[in-house]
Formats: sequence, structure tokens, C-alpha cells
Amino acid sequence: MRRVSLSLFGLAMIALTAACATVPDAPDRQELDVPDVPFEAANAPTLSAAPVQIDWWRSFDDPMLAELVDQALEENKDLAVAEANIAAARAILARQGLLRASSTSSTASAELGRAARDDADIEVTGGAQLGASWEYDAFGRIAALIESAAFQVEQIEESRRDVAVTVAAETALAYADYRGNQVRLAVAQSNAQLQGDSVELLKVLFDNGRATRLDLERAQSQYRTTLASLPLLEVNIQTAATRLATLTGQLSSAEIAQRLEAGSNPQMIPTPPPILNLGTPSDLIRRRPDIRAAEAEISRLLAFGEAERARLFPILTFSADIFALLGENSTLDNSLGFGIGPGLRWDGPDLRRVRADIDIADAQTRIAYANYERAVVEALGEVEIALIGYVQEQARRADLEAAAASAERAVELARLRFDEGLDDFLDVIDAQRTLLDAQDRLEISRLATTRQAIATYRALGGIWPDAASTDVAVEGE
Repeated sequence: MRRVSLSLFGLAMIALTAACATVPDAPDRQELDVPDVPFEAANAPTLSAAPVQIDWWRSFDDPMLAELVDQALEENKDLAVAEANIAAARAILARQGLLRASSTSSTASAELGRAARDDADIEVTGGAQLGASWEYDAFGRIAALIESAAFQVEQIEESRRDVAVTVAAETALAYADYRGNQVRLAVAQSNAQLQGDSVELLKVLFDNGRATRLDLERAQSQYRTTLASLPLLEVNIQTAATRLATLTGQLSSAEIAQRLEAGSNPQMIPTPPPILNLGTPSDLIRRRPDIRAAEAEISRLLAFGEAERARLFPILTFSADIFALLGENSTLDNSLGFGIGPGLRWDGPDLRRVRADIDIADAQTRIAYANYERAVVEALGEVEIALIGYVQEQARRADLEAAAASAERAVELARLRFDEGLDDFLDVIDAQRTLLDAQDRLEISRLATTRQAIATYRALGGIWPDAASTDVAVEGE
């Protein structure tokens, strides 16, 4: 028995020496140097470098919006799928944690036999064995596998947060679209009423010889064109309600529509807060879930690469077995036996396949680094684009508000001058068309401002206060 032990020890030393001589180096961990300074657009009066508000949808001061986003974060089906993925990853982690514990196995068999000669008796034989083994993690293979599984859990948790960021933003966008199209519909209906009254007046004037057929046809064309826009706006409203029903996990959009009509601030576009808090680019890197998921993927692959490198060395296990062999003349005393001792398992001496697997793991790690860097660059770009759009839309909206006010006064003046006989009705028709266009453009701009604010919050990526990675309990530690 001593000779066997020395042979195992000698083989382990030979394998260890051969493997240590040429262990491939793991890829170096790379860190991006993101300056802790405000975003370039943060010098605008409506932007601030203060920390991002986590539940940003409440800053729009619209209780119905807050209620719908909260419901979506509880009931959305994509989030339910993400939760199931987290549960599956945690189960895998628990399974990997059991590698540190001993494993057991048992077998039992029975056989009925008879020799070929005529006077042979039927013999019954059987056996049973109970064994246990434990792997000594001398080179960190088990620890690396458990660490890799833990980082996979973290990655999937961050992916779930990324889904939640999208769900919150999409719910807010759908709600803004619903209210925005309601306001546009109200503007179009009001103008249609005004234009319809003008058509009726022109008919009377035409019958009395005070208006031409051209004036009447132009007025009717404008009136019908405005009426034709109403169904499209109603379709947009119904589409937004359906989107809200899907996002909040409801089966019917009618229920959502009823809640919206009975809710507060009907037919008002939710207004962004006076100042949007942005944080800094370095805050963004630490907070945004897709970037955090990319970081966790790098750590997972680095740990998996360490597990692959551990395969260059032998695996040392300790095992114990108890067995019994029973025959026709056997007794329990002389059929019992046991065995105990160490064992080595090694993929060598030809380690080419192991080294190929290490190269694959390292290549996947470099891909993860590239994906991480791309995610950071794209995140910074998304924020800057959203901020530029938000600031410019605010400036545009100020001009549109002035244009709508001027168009409203122009309609009053054109109607007054027509009543006094100074101008024909064509000027009234033209002023009404300009008013509808100016008011519709203004509401579109208000909706676009709200959408750009939501897009900014979505790009900033904040939702939960527990932004730091949570420690994952590993069974067996």
C-alpha cells in the first residue's frame, strides 16, 4: 500500500511540474477611465448634475402615470420571465455549491443462475455497495466554478433590472402618447367645430350672394380635412391604451381606458420636472444595468477561465466503499468488505484539448471586454443624444407657443375684418388653417418634450436604490 501511495504522489508531482511550467496567463482586467465630471449638456438651465431620482416617473406630478408604472413593474410578463431566469440561475449556483460536499453512490444487484448439467441446483447470488467520495480542491477548480455561477446570477439580476428600466420607460411613453393624442384630438375637434360654423355661415352668405362658390368649396375642403384627421388620432389613443394594457399585464385595454378617463388630469400631457437631475458619467457607469451586466459577464468568464486552467492539474479525491457479496453458502461475516484511499484523475499527459478549451475561454473573455466597452460608449452617447433633443425641443416649444398665440389673434382679426367688409372670407379660412396647424404643432412639441425627458431617464438607467451588487449565498460555503 505504501508503494501505491508513493506512486500516486510521484505522479501528482510530475503532472504538477509539467503543468506549472506552461500555464497560460489569463486576460488582464481592463478598467475604463471615465471622468467624474458633469455631462456636456448639463450646463443648460433645466439640467443638473445632482444624483438621478430613482423613481423618476413620480417627478412628472401625475398620479395616474405613477400608478401605471408601479403596476407595470409588478405585473409585466417580461419581468416575470426575467424572475424565472434568476430562479434558474440561483438553482445552478446551489448545484455548483454542492461540489464542495462529499458525494455518495450505492448499487445493488441480484442474479439467479443454474449450471448446464442436469443435476445442478439453482443458485442465487447478489451484492451491494455503498460508496462516498470527496474532492480536495487543491487548485481552485471548484471555487472557480462556484464563483462563475455566482457572477452568472448577478448578470441575470442586472438583466432583469435592465428589463425593468425599459418597462418603466415604455409605460411612461405609452401614457404620454395616450394623453398627447387626447389633447391633439381635442384641438382638432375644437377647430373642426369652428370650421363647421364657418361653412354654415358661408352657405348663408353664398345664398345671399355675399360669398363665392370658391370660398364655400375651400371652407368645406378644410373642414372635411380636419374631420378626416380625427379617426387617426382616435386610433393612436386606442393603440396607446393597448400598449399600456400589455405593459401592465392586463388582458383588456378597455379597463385601462376606463381608468384613464376617470383618473386625474384627463387630457393633459404629463409635464417633466423643471430640472432634470443627471448625475455624472461615472455615476452612469456604476448604475446602468446593462453595463453592470457586462461587467458581471467579464467576471463570470474570468472565473470560468480559472476553472479551465485548473484542469491542467490532477484532481485528488478521497473515497471510501463498503460492499457485501452474498451467495448460497455465504454468511454476513465473510461477505462484508471495505476500501478506503486517495485517487488521482488527470486529463494528461496530452493536454492539447484542455489548452484549446482555455484558449476558447480567454477568447470569450476578450469578447466580453469588447462588449463592455461598447456598452459604455453607447450609454454615454444615448444620454448625450437624449439631452440634446430635450434641450432643443424646449427651445422649439417656446417659439411654437408664441406662434399659436399669434395664430389665435389672427383668426379673431380676420373674422373682425370680414364682418366689417374689409377682407373676404378666404382670409378667415387661411387664418383658421394656420391656427389649427400652430396649435397641433405646439401639442406635438409638448409631447415630444415629455418623450425626450423619458428617453433621458431611460438612458440614465436608474430605478432601484440597491444599485450595489448583492452578495449571493452559496450552499456549502
